[in-house]
Amino acid sequence: MLKQKIGRFLLTVVLVSTALSSVAADWNTGHLFNDDWPPHARFHDFSLLQLLCGVCVLGLWLLWRRSPEPEIGVRVAALIPIIYRSAFFYTTFLIPGTSLSVYPGEAPPQILGIPFYPSVLFSLVSIILAIVGYWLFRSGTQQCQKLRERPLHQARRNR
Repeated sequence: MLKQKIGRFLLTVVLVSTALSSVAADWNTGHLFNDDWPPHARFHDFSLLQLLCGVCVLGLWLLWRRSPEPEIGVRVAALIPIIYRSAFFYTTFLIPGTSLSVYPGEAPPQILGIPFYPSVLFSLVSIILAIVGYWLFRSGTQQCQKLRERPLHQARRNR
């Protein structure tokens, strides 16, 4: 039961931080209010933020609602940040002309000569935490099922 609660708590943190950090990262003159962006691109940025926040709220509801099948809600709640954040790892390879840098020609920060994008690190941490949260919930669920399946006389004998 404790593993399930910790797993749900981790997934809650990841869902809330995914929504809030994305709004914080885009609600500025580098993104949403960038005069160099075409109006339609800004429309799409806002639409994505609205969709992301709505889906994260939906994930929170699925995560904490009472259900005869809580596994489905937890799985979907874990997949939301994983699907969203995974784009930071492949978009620049799939779509020519895209960049992780906010401004064209901006050199990325470097650590030991290696380009370092904080958004990629944040995405990696979010994905790992979502996987760990899901794993904790699943292992806690399996533990509870094993306890329920033991015959009553065995449970008393093992005390």
